[in-house]
Amino acid sequence: MNHCSLWYVTTLLLVLLIAGEPACGFTPAQFSNLTTPQWEMVVESPPFCPPFPPPGLDQNIEKISSGDIRELLWYVRNSAPHTTLLLEDGVYRFQHGAYLEIAVPWLTIRSASGKREGVVLDGGGHNVTVSANGLTIADLTLRGAEFHGVQIQGNLGVSYTRIYNVHVMDSGQQLIKVSTGDGKSGRFADNGLLACSLLEYTTHSKGTSISSPSYTNGIDILAGKAWVVRDNVFRRIRSQAGPAGPAILVWKNSMNTEIRRNRIVDCWRGIALGLMAPNDYSRGGAAVIYDHQNGVVENNVILALHEPADAAIENSYAKNSLVRHNTVFYNPDLKHAVNWSIEYRFPPTSVVIQNNLTNLPILKRSPLPTKNAMEQGNVTTAKVSWFRDILEEDVHIVQGSYPIDRGICGVQPNRDIDGIGSVIGSVPDVGAQEFEN
Repeated sequence: MNHCSLWYVTTLLLVLLIAGEPACGFTPAQFSNLTTPQWEMVVESPPFCPPFPPPGLDQNIEKISSGDIRELLWYVRNSAPHTTLLLEDGVYRFQHGAYLEIAVPWLTIRSASGKREGVVLDGGGHNVTVSANGLTIADLTLRGAEFHGVQIQGNLGVSYTRIYNVHVMDSGQQLIKVSTGDGKSGRFADNGLLACSLLEYTTHSKGTSISSPSYTNGIDILAGKAWVVRDNVFRRIRSQAGPAGPAILVWKNSMNTEIRRNRIVDCWRGIALGLMAPNDYSRGGAAVIYDHQNGVVENNVILALHEPADAAIENSYAKNSLVRHNTVFYNPDLKHAVNWSIEYRFPPTSVVIQNNLTNLPILKRSPLPTKNAMEQGNVTTAKVSWFRDILEEDVHIVQGSYPIDRGICGVQPNRDIDGIGSVIGSVPDVGAQEFEN
């Protein structure tokens, strides 16, 4: 038995004896439920973001002429399920208030060239509204919507949405919105994927005629189950004054969320599992206890380099959060809104915070959690010299730096930002990268 295996068995027994729960707040069976959904396997392989595969033999293929918004709208309304629309490079401009409403199930919309900057859906109320199961959007750009780049109507029970290699930019409200309705209705947007995409404001959020600039997020998931948010870049999710919602917000009693290997740069807030006490829009209604359940936040990089920031990772009314192997660095020359990096608060919250590398403390915040919480193997005194070039977003640690072999063993191998999925050395390194010569 190696050092890590011995550590895990010892810790598991200790926690079982003390708390009556498995180490890290999860049983192996629960972890198996958090693995990649089968329908996402087609794009889940190192280096995590390969070209999106060509249409399958079961797909009808329709080609859309460059910039022809009328042709695109017609095919979106009239195509059969399991149709792929291949858009020729060009700018497809919506009239004011118009949008691409997807009511045909299992539709795919993608660029013919595979170059996401080649096809641009520009303007409209929303660029895309999703009203049917199984939409895939890949290899294109969505920009300048009055409200949302993508709105997924969970209130209609819309699930299995995939967004892959998409650039979403400069919306008036949330760049991607996963909505909900009556929390007791049983209709929610589940089993979604956001991967290998860029979500940003090229300057900052400007708001709308009915909402302030601070009312925005990169992706805002309400009451969704089994969403995977991985290998994306979020930039400048913030208002001109600074305040805005988290780049990744998952709440309203969402469940089983995986947030892995995302890079969040100069956003006001980073990742939030849960936000507030449940209400009628929460999954199960206002009587539920949690705002999020069973989330994994792993191997993400959160940087505040050029503008001040609020908290990087938040756990609020959150059950069984696992926050591990993230790298957080706040430029010490800026005056930030808080003097901590990762926080957990409110009585129902239970969380394991493990092997994170930050240069600001981890805070158990008032009102204090009363459930089991565990902080292990974290380093909160990161120095610029430990990284190759942290101020230029290169978060790789250098040979001989302090985080190497400073972590503690976890309950499953992690796949770091370079795809390493095993421990190199006696114990894991701290942060989002396992050092390899």
